[in-house]
Amino acid sequence: MEGGMSPVVTVERSKLEERRRELLAALGLSLDEFRALAETRTLTGHEFDVKEELDEIAFLLGE
Repeated sequence: MEGGMSPVVTVERSKLEERRRELLAALGLSLDEFRALAETRTLTGHEFDVKEELDEIAFLLGE
C-alpha cells in the first residue's frame, strides 16, 4: 500500500450496539450482570473473549 497507510474501517454505532446485544444475549446476561460476573470469578475462555470484544466495542463507542 502506498505511503504505508492502513485502510480505515468505519462501523456504524447501531452495528456496534447490535453486536453487544448479541454477545450478551448468547450468554443470557445483561451488561451489568456480565460486569458483576467478571468481577466475582475467573472468566471462562469464551467469556474472556466476549469481555475483550465488549471492551473494544465500548472503546469504539467512546464509553
